[in-house]
Amino acid sequence: MEIALPKLGKAAIPLKHFPTRCHAFIFRACEYVPYSKIAEILGVEEQKVRQAAAEMGLPDYDPGNLWLTKGYITIIRRLWNLLPYEQLLQLLDMDAHTFAVLLREDDFLDVKLADKPVCAPVTWQEPDSEQKKRLAEIKKIMEDLELSGVEPFNFNFDVPELKFHGKAVFDTRMIYSFSGLYQNAFEVDSGVYCPDEMLEAYSKLGVNGVWTQGVLYLLTEFPFAPELSAGYEKRIARMRDFADRLDRYGMKLYLYINEPRSMPESFYNKFPHLRGHSPKSDKVCLCTSTREVQDYLKNGIEALCRAVPKLGGFFTITRSENPTNCYSHSLPPDRANKPCTCSRCSKRSMGEVIGEVIGCIAEGAHRVSDKIKVMAWSWAWGEDNAEIIRHLPKDVVLLSQSELAVPFNIGGVEGTVVDYSMSIPGPGERAKTEWKLAKECGLEIGAKVQINTTWECSTVPAMPVYPSIERHISDIKNEGVQHLLLSWTLGGYPGKSIAYAAKYFYDKCEFPAENETEKKAAEIFSQAFKEFPFHIKTLYRGPQNAGPSTLLFDEPTGYESTMTCFAYDDLEHWCSIYPVDVFEAQFAKLCSKWEEGLELLAAEPETETVIMAQAAYCLFKASLNQIRFIRARDSGEAAVMLSAAREELAITEKMLALMNNNAAIGFEAANHYYFSKGQLAEKILNCKYLIEKYN
Repeated sequence: MEIALPKLGKAAIPLKHFPTRCHAFIFRACEYVPYSKIAEILGVEEQKVRQAAAEMGLPDYDPGNLWLTKGYITIIRRLWNLLPYEQLLQLLDMDAHTFAVLLREDDFLDVKLADKPVCAPVTWQEPDSEQKKRLAEIKKIMEDLELSGVEPFNFNFDVPELKFHGKAVFDTRMIYSFSGLYQNAFEVDSGVYCPDEMLEAYSKLGVNGVWTQGVLYLLTEFPFAPELSAGYEKRIARMRDFADRLDRYGMKLYLYINEPRSMPESFYNKFPHLRGHSPKSDKVCLCTSTREVQDYLKNGIEALCRAVPKLGGFFTITRSENPTNCYSHSLPPDRANKPCTCSRCSKRSMGEVIGEVIGCIAEGAHRVSDKIKVMAWSWAWGEDNAEIIRHLPKDVVLLSQSELAVPFNIGGVEGTVVDYSMSIPGPGERAKTEWKLAKECGLEIGAKVQINTTWECSTVPAMPVYPSIERHISDIKNEGVQHLLLSWTLGGYPGKSIAYAAKYFYDKCEFPAENETEKKAAEIFSQAFKEFPFHIKTLYRGPQNAGPSTLLFDEPTGYESTMTCFAYDDLEHWCSIYPVDVFEAQFAKLCSKWEEGLELLAAEPETETVIMAQAAYCLFKASLNQIRFIRARDSGEAAVMLSAAREELAITEKMLALMNNNAAIGFEAANHYYFSKGQLAEKILNCKYLIEKYN
């Protein structure tokens, strides 16, 4: 089954702060891959690469396979704008098909990266005299930087000591592993991304489940094309081992599934009778109104549950970005927009079709044990949510995202929350209405929340806005919710933020004495966070996730920002619904208010709260600097550009110091290290280059 790589787009963005593309490649790559691999790609002796690195003042990196195993997304992101496909595949030791599958299945990485910039092959280049001068300047800057400190991926979890008493308020309290591997979770031993230290920390915090993605045809034999399931026995064995490890810590393994997965056009040459709705893509839905597809779901889930006896359950999204059932990307034919083209499902209601899909999954699981939980997330059910809820089997849990449709007015701009908000906590009326109806239908209810971080500030793993977290979970408890999905792929850091949510996990929680200064500062941070210019498009495309790692461009790049990946200089899309003046003003208000909390903490030791608060400020202040820089650039105000670049330099140096202190800063599971120490070092080169140019 061939899958296409992202198409080629515009010419790559020039990297003016490097003397040559060859040196840019060496600077970026040697942090992640051995010198021998870089030399192989450049076609030169390893000693030449080492000499070039030394001429730039780079540390003597020895990464081995660490980044290729745990941080391959970071490598892809860093070299996307520098290497052509051929050299990128050579660097990763992948063929084109394997790479294409990874990009499609690793939480839509192909969407996040967008079109591949057109890059000429990078070749070895001996620097001339002018280029050598620039190398000497880079070396001087690099020798003044501190890049040691805590090593990447060396996460340390120092969780508060909590004591729980009485009955559990929430039966399920599951979270995504902080350093989880989305696509490759069962291709490697689970200890690679979820070590015992992390499991012990979760257990102490009252978490009783860890979830990861599962694709059914990769975990059981696909009856229609068994070759697609090659290696499933090994993946099942690793899943079973993971479930057994979790069980030793009092936790269960849960799978997030989108099923049945769509198939390419070629599949239906052999199985035309299984063809369902055809979205505008190379994928066609397997029709779940057919007995064969229903049996595949039931039997596949049953086989999975029998093979992994300690599996806790599943949660499913039936209208996700993945085309699955015939109504996953369509609407009933009586509506003009995206009508269902399936000859069978178009004669049925959306509630019937989606309820049946969830029913097949539940039947397969409950053939094995009625203790296996099946949760149906109402994500993107839209106006059909009530009808779908009424068609759900009584043995499933209705899961709603708590903050959906909460209204806001920020800087005079009105909107409603779609998802991923901590600055505007739920629960909202939409979730409450769904929960009320589900209870009337005899269903248990659950809430999806973010209690650590979200796309408002994803590279700070634990936002110290503890009062907001407490109020959110307390209000959910009062709604009678029985199950919690505590995070999406981001937000799994086992630390103090979870502890504040855990106060409400049981009838009673003994919580350690709080530092009163930190407590006051956290209240200020919670109030400051309300100034964040919230909109889902800003969350996905704004500057706040990459923070100070995004380069400053003194000429427009012409590149559009991408979903949670590259911000570029795309101020127009960063702003989403906000006028640019308001957008800048909100970040200014946020930073100003946040500074008040930091002032309170100035004399405090560098606890988790202090480090996370400082890192969050770096994200917000960098966003403000970049907004000001771009606006000044586009209006020809060189003095303002210079001022913004100087402030950006200072904030980047601060973030680098924080990364030397805490390896979790900058890491987020769906992007691995969104930025690394080497990337911040490059940003410092970029800032100093521009300061010299405009001074």
